[in-house]
Amino acid sequence: MLLLEIKSDVEKFAQVISKILEVEVMIVDSYLRTISNTYRYPEKPMHVHQMSIIAQVISTGKTIAIEDKNNYETCKLCRDFEKCEMKGFLSVPINYKEEVIGAIALIVPKNKIEHVFGNVNNSIEFLEQMADLLASKIQKGDDYNNLNRIKHEREVIMDSIDYAMASMDELGYITYYNKRFKQYFGDKTDYRGMFIRDVMPHRYVNDFLTNFSEFFDRLIYFERDDLQLYGFLSCMNININGSRTGMLLIFKPISDVNVQLNEIGYNNIRTTFGILEEDFSPKRVLEEAKRLSVTQKTALIQGEAGVGKDLIAKAMHSFSNRAKNCYVTVNCDSIYRELLEESLFGDELSKHTVGGLGKLQLADKGTIYFSKIEQMPVYLQKKLVETLKSGTIRRVGMSEIRVDVRMLFSTSADLKQLVRDGLFDEELYYRISENAIYVPPLRDDKESLKRLIDRRLKFYKEKYKKFTLSIDPKAMDMLVEYSWPENRRELDRVLDNIVSLSNGSVAASALARFGIGEENQVAKTFLISDMEKESISALLSSNVSKDEIARRLGLSRATLYRKIKKYNL
Repeated sequence: MLLLEIKSDVEKFAQVISKILEVEVMIVDSYLRTISNTYRYPEKPMHVHQMSIIAQVISTGKTIAIEDKNNYETCKLCRDFEKCEMKGFLSVPINYKEEVIGAIALIVPKNKIEHVFGNVNNSIEFLEQMADLLASKIQKGDDYNNLNRIKHEREVIMDSIDYAMASMDELGYITYYNKRFKQYFGDKTDYRGMFIRDVMPHRYVNDFLTNFSEFFDRLIYFERDDLQLYGFLSCMNININGSRTGMLLIFKPISDVNVQLNEIGYNNIRTTFGILEEDFSPKRVLEEAKRLSVTQKTALIQGEAGVGKDLIAKAMHSFSNRAKNCYVTVNCDSIYRELLEESLFGDELSKHTVGGLGKLQLADKGTIYFSKIEQMPVYLQKKLVETLKSGTIRRVGMSEIRVDVRMLFSTSADLKQLVRDGLFDEELYYRISENAIYVPPLRDDKESLKRLIDRRLKFYKEKYKKFTLSIDPKAMDMLVEYSWPENRRELDRVLDNIVSLSNGSVAASALARFGIGEENQVAKTFLISDMEKESISALLSSNVSKDEIARRLGLSRATLYRKIKKYNL
């Protein structure tokens, strides 16, 4: 009677086994009554009698596997041998409290023999797991009540979590799903009672339903009808008192991952046009940048090294309707050249990506800024053009993935000449140069340069608390007339050194030690070397960390150590 009392559950088990193994299934109790049968032709019911194979499984409690009934003598004795349509047969007993209470049997036609018997041990192990699960369904009483209480508590917790979650019974039928699940998968369907693989048809889900092997945060992508899901999937078992009672599925969309990255500083952008207004001249530079910021167009920021192209890009992001989403920088210089493709497009096996995601994916709904675009390999430029045209990227083992990202570019090179020389992709050039912003060097506007020097000196005097430090008028004239070949980058580095290493009034003659005003290159080299040694020595004696010393002097940590050794400091 036991299996008959849980007939609805038995029927679910039969359907699940049939779906996964793609064969017909019979579940029979110890009275040889068919409790569930997925046989497709009800007008030709399969009879179970005392001489049948399934009756032998129940009476002996042993598994029987028959790949070809013509080679099995017991089959030939069966009165239904001639009209039986099966080719193979696999059956395992269902045990409960040390008794055989029934059996699960696979009816295997000729075209499914290889599928089931190709690795028969796996098929037997799967059926035995199903038999054990079916037996566990018979448990009643306190265990059942406790399980209901635990499920209710679980549902309350699930609704408070931001990720999409669904709990399932031990077969994979959804018992509960939270609000986020409904948001991502659609709110027009009640998913309770649905088979999870029908809701989320992905191979990872099918593998989990087959072997119950848990996994966490696997990157997945699939489309179904109008639904496109892309993110991280986890599947795990729910075990209570050592018994497996259900499953849990968790899906985290890429959009949620990007929000988390924003929260931990991946979009830690504080640069605005308001901050830049006093520092950039002519004003039309910022006006043009503002105009382009409110569009979705790509833009190219041009200018010499150090003019602040990256500041313009950050301000454009902050001024756009994407300001709350990720701002991602891609450095195209030769240091990262060999890693650039996987960094940009993603690689699930890479150690240089965030969860296998490329920067184009991390910037979804946000902005991606390509610094020194002229140094990107041409083959990657062509690949980037395809993303610009289609709004998608390609990943191995996945369909095309849609990305909604605003692209900004910067360069100090003559891209048009590089196109002529075959060193830059022509289509990419014309796509990004249509909206170009040119940032002039500091030396082009001496009045604006003087105001910038005054503001940066004030900043560093406050930083180092040297409020009485002053700059001699002749020294100021020299700073304004200097060509500043590295522009803002060099200006900040020099002014930082002047303020941190000087006291009282800074005379014009003192600027030579900072590389300002000396035209003779040999003398300049000597003075710079001398100044460098003195600067490093002074900073070391002030107990400033070596990282901070390297930053102030514009050196890498390794270069700083080499110079300390060179000067015997």
